[in-house]
Amino acid sequence: HNDGIKQWYQRRVRDQYLVLGLTASIPLMALSKILQIKSNFMNGHTGQLSFVTNLMNFLGTLARLFTVVQEVDDSLILMNITVVFLLNTIIVLQFLLYWNVEPPKEKSS
Repeated sequence: HNDGIKQWYQRRVRDQYLVLGLTASIPLMALSKILQIKSNFMNGHTGQLSFVTNLMNFLGTLARLFTVVQEVDDSLILMNITVVFLLNTIIVLQFLLYWNVEPPKEKSS
């Protein structure tokens, strides 16, 4: 009987850490993307960012979003991937918006 309680408790504690990790990752991940989006907007260009890398991030999150909607019944995971997808979409749109914009050249003294 005690083994069943012990297994339930161990599983429950792991689930709590999983929820905590997923919940903490949303604002941390969003903050990093929001800072990049703000930097691109303030500079009026995407600078040294790689379009290919960001496009792959966008496509990967699109595929993951589709998979989560089809296969997973967890609103926390769905919220997490939706936020990532929306922010990756904004970054890709910034690449398209600033496609031909060159960063200003530094003036030499």
